[in-house]
Amino acid sequence: MTRSAEWTQLLMAPATTTVDAGARHRVGRHLAAAVGELVHGLPPGDQVVVTLPIVRRAHLRPDLLPVPDEPFAWKPIFVRRSLGLAVVAACANGRMRTPAEAVGPVAAEAVAEWERTGWRTFHWEPWFAGLTPGAQAMVLADAASWATSLWCSFEWASLGPVAQVGGLNDQWICPAPRPVRLKARPEIQVPLTTARQPNQGREPDRLAVALVSLSGGIPGDGWEEELSYLALVAALRWSARPVPPRVMGLWPDAGRHHTVEIDEGALNRAADRVISTVSALVDVRVPGERESVTSVETA
Repeated sequence: MTRSAEWTQLLMAPATTTVDAGARHRVGRHLAAAVGELVHGLPPGDQVVVTLPIVRRAHLRPDLLPVPDEPFAWKPIFVRRSLGLAVVAACANGRMRTPAEAVGPVAAEAVAEWERTGWRTFHWEPWFAGLTPGAQAMVLADAASWATSLWCSFEWASLGPVAQVGGLNDQWICPAPRPVRLKARPEIQVPLTTARQPNQGREPDRLAVALVSLSGGIPGDGWEEELSYLALVAALRWSARPVPPRVMGLWPDAGRHHTVEIDEGALNRAADRVISTVSALVDVRVPGERESVTSVETA
């Protein structure tokens, strides 16, 4: 069996866990209470934004949290995911055969649409259009490499037409004295036809979905909680939908993959990681003297 066939089978296997409404409520209540205590002392109007990169940074390199973000400027690394997902989607729906073939036309279509309507689907269109041909080639190569890693990880004919590539980010605002926003963005969502929300009927949007996350580097010792974080945000954001029963993480640079089955324990461990992350961010903003500093946020 090929690696892509093995990973596809693992991703789409029948769910082995479920999380009921009571468990979802308990996790959310625990998270909101703990986070509310942590951010109580932040200045009025301040907010905390938690993303998967921030969760990782707080765990592995908390010393980097105080570093102010540089003024934003477009770089190839900021383009590769959005362009790469569009490339994978073009291959999955049969428009293109390979990411290498698709990346140029997909980028050109995005620029042409922006020039025609002024609408920036990906936001980077004006920046990309102004680059030299050599710089554009570097951007395309980076996105093609990223997309190829994702494309070659699965047998897309087996995933079926219902697999969603990209899509809107999940976001949940924690009810706390200062806004705390949790944001998550899986690369793929695959409905599992054997996993349905109890008493929710048979509508397609009630099917549980397995999530896929693609990351650079190598998985750290907190990979399970990091993958569970994606399910946690989805669970809190979509209370009427089933909790994702499975999250698969891919680390193409290391040739590694890990999968976590989501139950109440996994959600609680992810919530504890969020709590420790918020604590680290608050410590940066309000050190001993409780002084306010600029908020830290990662795109």
